Amino acid sequence: MKICLFPNLAYLSETSRAIEVYNELIKKGQKPIFATHGGTYESILRDENIPYHIVPPLMTKNQCQDYVAANVGDKRNFYNVSTLRERVQNEIDFFSSHEVGLVHIGFTLSAKLSARYLNIPLSTAHGSFFPPVFENRIAMYNKKYDYGIYRIVPKSWKKSIVNWLYVNTKHYNKPFNKVAKELNIEPINSLVELFTGDYTLVTDAPEIIGLSKEEIESWKKSSNSLYNCCKKLFHVGAIYAKLFGDLPQEVSDFLDTDKPKIFVALTSSTGKYLDKAYDSLKDLDCKVVLCTTVHPANYKPKKNMMIKEHLPSHKVMPLCDVAIIHGGQGSVQTAIASNTPIIGFSLQPEQNLNLQLVEKHKAGLNLPLQVLGNGGLGDYVNMVVRDKNYQSKMSRLKSWQDNYNGAKRAAEVLINLTE
Repeated sequence: MKICLFPNLAYLSETSRAIEVYNELIKKGQKPIFATHGGTYESILRDENIPYHIVPPLMTKNQCQDYVAANVGDKRNFYNVSTLRERVQNEIDFFSSHEVGLVHIGFTLSAKLSARYLNIPLSTAHGSFFPPVFENRIAMYNKKYDYGIYRIVPKSWKKSIVNWLYVNTKHYNKPFNKVAKELNIEPINSLVELFTGDYTLVTDAPEIIGLSKEEIESWKKSSNSLYNCCKKLFHVGAIYAKLFGDLPQEVSDFLDTDKPKIFVALTSSTGKYLDKAYDSLKDLDCKVVLCTTVHPANYKPKKNMMIKEHLPSHKVMPLCDVAIIHGGQGSVQTAIASNTPIIGFSLQPEQNLNLQLVEKHKAGLNLPLQVLGNGGLGDYVNMVVRDKNYQSKMSRLKSWQDNYNGAKRAAEVLINLTE
């Protein structure tokens, strides 16, 4: 049975996770198929010499932006029905013609339907968004609901509501279920089911989540659950990017200072939030390395700031005192591996959960976007830099995370599922 890695290249973290798993599979003598609908970070596959197939239709730049916007709630759906129908049919044809026996995705949600139609097992790995987290009321609501009229609602109520909603809501499901009906396959019954597979690879350290490895792997869905999938959970551990080569000497020289050093990597952001971060930090008495990623770098030069498109985060973060991120699991895990405290501003629920877990262990801050918008970021940067307890607590998270080789374990699980 052939393993097909099928990442959504609209996301840098997902692209890098797929590459890490692919390389481990190759080391183990496997011949996985790497396929994609293309997208923002397709060039990384070429840079890393990964052979891959394009399954049409190709995702355009605008479609990638719309997909990310849907993920943060700025769009109603990930796909319209006609686009989803076309993608699913082409995936069905591709998987059939290449004799695929297992499909492994991150956020290529169309594969939920194509794999189900062919009765091929679907594996997912894109964060700690899995049923026991919500059934144990671990997830926290977004802190924007501590403002305005929402302040009158008790925090315990808001927490209960958000965990119930993740398990029960059918937000985003309508286009999927229309196509599922056409294909005469089971519908997708909840948001959590949409984001999980038949097999879900849990990529956080159990100690960070607050659930033991035994609790994760022994979980079973109840008879009245809203999941048509979720056969088993596997804990694997952190999988994060090790891309973009060596750190340029000019960056190392720039950060060779006694001043506070800040790394800004809002990789899944929109341009307006990057602008806010720039405005908040441009006059701060510190050194700032700001990655623009896919956003235009139209910022005025500043002595305290270095602007770069991409940098190897795993080599920059260890040199910095604070990482400012949106909280995707790849960025969070890189910060943990680097022993670098976090200031995070989540755009969507999975990021909020990742940042919440770091804040719970007092290794960083999970702040509402209002702080980024009102120019208050500098005060929080100064607070984290001065208080060395944040780095001390991050050291504990690093010790937990370092116990697991996520990419290696993920490859082992995928191989076992196909034997």
